Amino acid sequence: MYIYSEEELYSKFATTILKASSNKVEEFLQLAKNVLKGARVIINTGTGEPVLEFGVSFINDNIETILNLPQTIARRKKKKIIICIDEFQNISRFEQHKKLQGRLRATWQHHQNVGYVLYGSKKTMMMEIFNNTSKPFYKFGELIFLNRIKPDRLREYVQQTFRSTGKEISEEICNRIIDTVENHPYYLQQFARNIWLISGKRVTDADFSGAKQAIKSENLNFYNEILEDMTNYQVSFLKALLNNEEHIYSTGVIHTYKLGSSANIRRMYNSFTKKGIIVKEAGKTIFSDPIFKLIAGERFL
Repeated sequence: MYIYSEEELYSKFATTILKASSNKVEEFLQLAKNVLKGARVIINTGTGEPVLEFGVSFINDNIETILNLPQTIARRKKKKIIICIDEFQNISRFEQHKKLQGRLRATWQHHQNVGYVLYGSKKTMMMEIFNNTSKPFYKFGELIFLNRIKPDRLREYVQQTFRSTGKEISEEICNRIIDTVENHPYYLQQFARNIWLISGKRVTDADFSGAKQAIKSENLNFYNEILEDMTNYQVSFLKALLNNEEHIYSTGVIHTYKLGSSANIRRMYNSFTKKGIIVKEAGKTIFSDPIFKLIAGERFL
């Protein structure tokens, strides 16, 4: 998520792999010296941890060596390595990202001692990378779609965590949190944290209301930018979704919400999907972000 260029990716990739395969700073330095000759190693004065720093010229001369690093180390240490990359869809924001994807695919597909787990929160963007026949990562590996965590598991998690700190939260309030964030793990923890911060020994309805307002405020600035840039058509389209209209292309819905035409709806649908605002799940179009839905609902309904 916090990597914005190809150069940063290579540096983070190599540094993380060397850290994971080294027990001491000295071993990190020795590995870097042996397998990445010429790379600059900086020791963080605050943490004492080593970090690799690559110049543009070094990267240009050593791209293949960097990308083959996990396979090289796996063979040297006679161990299997698993590389996990989170929010992989953000690779699409790099310059020349198609060329980069091709380079990654061409190298990684030959690694015999390394497995890759590439995951992300933007389903549509991930599908574009791995299901588009024209993209380098097409059929790179098995696609796994994670279902939403069941409410009883989330409720158990929240209640146990509160009890471990000497606080009690009722099943009913837990259910209200889960319903509000629609089983979204990140927002569940953010909501629960807000409640924990303002509650006493036992969580009250007032604590729930205060935490709900806090989670909206914490995300308001980011979503305001999206909401304020919307056209009248897009606002009307959002209203239809917020009202749970299932037949969005029907004449009745188009007339009621003044959506123009089915072609116009299709353009808005594709735009919102690409931005990660909506997603199709079990054949139904839903908001991918429940807090965006909450803020938009209060503004437009």
